[in-house]
Amino acid sequence: MISNSRNWFRRTKGSQGAQTPAADTPGTITTPLPSPPPAVVAAAAAQNSVETTPATPELTPAEQALYSTLVETVHEQCDFMMRAAPPGSEHTDGPTILKELRQLGETVIRQPPAAAQRALAAARDPVGNATQVAEIFAQDPALTRALLQAANSSFYHRGSESCLAIPEAIQWVGMRGVESIVTTNMVEGLLCRPGGAYNQLVSEVWSHMTRTAPIARVLAPAFGAAPETAFTVGLLHDMGKLIVFHYLSQLRASLRREVVVADRFMFNMLNWLHEPLGGIAALRWNLGLPAARAIAYHHQPADGPPDPLAELLCVSERTDHAIRLRAELDTQHIWRQIGLRTDMDNARLLLNQVPGVLMADDSTETRPRAA
Repeated sequence: MISNSRNWFRRTKGSQGAQTPAADTPGTITTPLPSPPPAVVAAAAAQNSVETTPATPELTPAEQALYSTLVETVHEQCDFMMRAAPPGSEHTDGPTILKELRQLGETVIRQPPAAAQRALAAARDPVGNATQVAEIFAQDPALTRALLQAANSSFYHRGSESCLAIPEAIQWVGMRGVESIVTTNMVEGLLCRPGGAYNQLVSEVWSHMTRTAPIARVLAPAFGAAPETAFTVGLLHDMGKLIVFHYLSQLRASLRREVVVADRFMFNMLNWLHEPLGGIAALRWNLGLPAARAIAYHHQPADGPPDPLAELLCVSERTDHAIRLRAELDTQHIWRQIGLRTDMDNARLLLNQVPGVLMADDSTETRPRAA
């Protein structure tokens, strides 16, 4: 079992050679397993070529390409972790967990409630209307409660009167706001109690996600993102970790005992798998290609064309870590280390509006130019 949760959640960027936080728990950085050697990756890819890709909803060609890449990544990482597992791992629940995660079945990534799926589809339908959305919300108390709570929040609330009607609430928050409310409800369904030290870790991960979302909304204009889209992906960015914990909770219930996994094994499983698992879940939940890609690469935006949404998540997450640790936020270092291509000066102007941010004075350094 985990003896100290605060020695977790650090990730090494193989291409950058620098260690950066991967969740909201401070503490000593522990070096994870090295990146899989090319020969191992090639062998895993050859093995995966004959495996059946898990069922997916209707995907566009671009979404299917990303989905296949992420599935292959999960397979490669799981295979390598099993080969590099520390001695004695075969006597723990680690191999069982990896085997199940590798299959990517419903026990790992379950479908959201039907009402949430219908509400999300209706909100995203360009020919849909508020009446249809209101009818769906009216049939689900959880969605209704979330909608009214959001409508009466400081961000959406108008005037002195409270909003108590579903149609009025939808009008206040707008369709993009409805999307954010529904996806929040969907990911909250992953919250669980996997037992032992893991319960505290679930709370810490979720707290980090809920703090990152409003930061992303503030920074959205600098990255060309709609504020509510930024809020949604900010909230969902670490849901791959919740997916792992949710499966641990199911395993604990089926075994009728606490789940036993070596600290290092669990550390690497979370850090290596949470991005591709989150991206796969986003595609299965029909959240769209931009959101799925940003979630899947929020620590290190993928090579190729600029991905402003992934860069937004990267900066927002690091901003939350800096606020929590009461450390200075060195944007110059972040942009240089990760190779971000969004204009840094515009982002800095908005970062100054985020409560609790301590900006490092990097005015004397040479700033990278936007692509």
